[in-house]
Amino acid sequence: MNDRNNRSLPGIDRRDLMAAGLGAVTLAAGISSGQAQTQTQVQPTPTAPAPTAGAGKVTVEQRGPVLLIGMDRPQTRNLIDPAIIIGVGKALYQLERDDGLRVAVLHGIGPDFSMGIDPPAFIAAVQAGIIPVKDPDFISILELTPAIRAKPLVVAVQGGTQFAGHEYFLAADIRVAASDTVFRQAEVTRGSFPGGGATVRFSREAGWANAMRYMLTGDTWGAEEARRMGLVQEVTPPGKQLDVAIVGEESCRRRAAWRTRNTALAAVQPTFSRLQQTEDFKESQRALREGRAPVFRGI
Repeated sequence: MNDRNNRSLPGIDRRDLMAAGLGAVTLAAGISSGQAQTQTQVQPTPTAPAPTAGAGKVTVEQRGPVLLIGMDRPQTRNLIDPAIIIGVGKALYQLERDDGLRVAVLHGIGPDFSMGIDPPAFIAAVQAGIIPVKDPDFISILELTPAIRAKPLVVAVQGGTQFAGHEYFLAADIRVAASDTVFRQAEVTRGSFPGGGATVRFSREAGWANAMRYMLTGDTWGAEEARRMGLVQEVTPPGKQLDVAIVGEESCRRRAAWRTRNTALAAVQPTFSRLQQTEDFKESQRALREGRAPVFRGI
């Protein structure tokens, strides 16, 4: 083999490149298995309901040097819509610009942290030019493009923490979970892959095999398993996770961003955009709207 072809690119880790392109692998896994799923370790929560009327809200409260950011859309199990994306991003901008603030704590209001993105609202916002966000007073929690946070973020989760909700969880520096949390990163079951950086962060935080085990099967896992993998630093009784997160901010310091991680994250959105043009992705969206299982053909 030509040595030039076998040489890694400067500053880019082999697994970062593999993670950035994981969409093709996860999609193939879902097709070849006929959507067969292995037995889950915890009982999955019911499918997230169709979004009800009303945009999401983001509550912002300052407690001394701590900025509390709450995703407030419990009627949809905190499905993330453009209002939540923008509200969280503007709160993070406030965190960075206010010298009196030291750390932010993100949480979900209601029984769930977040069951993921709200597809109809998100697609409509993209078509209207609202997403990607163009407001300069905005910092994306997912950090797929500049600007990048310098101050730490703690997250407190409970109940459903799945799909894009899990990607918001992974974007934090320190994580606290209630014992009733049910995690899932199951885009593979929908003919898709995580478009918010989980292909990079999950493997970095939990280890390659741990991340692949869940992203390639779509299985759920609980709070204790998350702690075993190193994703969660503290497990609490339900209802106590936010209190512990606020106390735990004293030990939180923002970690230096890895050059390889930033390079890999920059490749996520272009790859995801290409995936959205495939027939299998379009079929997954039709199946979601029609309330049926998707029929993938590998195209």
